[in-house]
Amino acid sequence: MSVRLVLLLPLVLIACGPTGDSPEAECMRQADRDPTVLSIYRGDQGDYTQLGPARSNLMWAKKQAYQKCMVQKGLAPPIGVEPIRPPVY
Repeated sequence: MSVRLVLLLPLVLIACGPTGDSPEAECMRQADRDPTVLSIYRGDQGDYTQLGPARSNLMWAKKQAYQKCMVQKGLAPPIGVEPIRPPVY
């Protein structure tokens, strides 16, 4: 029985994600095309595949681009104060 659960778990997790035409999925795709995110993917800020400042900057830029898209679509409240960035060690 546990083997069945292990085999079905990935399918359940995929089904829970945003669908291809949902506003969330559109904003995720738009965040991946954001100029800052593309700059990090090009390696302009270092190796984003390793833990460190480049990866932190990538995650921050994607989150900001996603939030901006959601606000533009009217699905998230406007951002009033810049969120605090955690330090990177």
